[in-house]
Amino acid sequence: MKIYFILLFLLLLSCGYPDIDSVPNFEDIELTQDEIIDLCDSETSDKIKNKYCNK
Repeated sequence: MKIYFILLFLLLLSCGYPDIDSVPNFEDIELTQDEIIDLCDSETSDKIKNKYCNK
């Protein structure tokens, strides 16, 4: 019976988490010069490097 209460409690808690659709779009974010340098120095995908590092 104790397990049922724990499962019910966890079920009620999980309803408060935001939906995956509410994640913001990070492609339109404005980066500072320091953030661009850090991004270009790190190992990231070619798509991101082409967008910011070839300016």
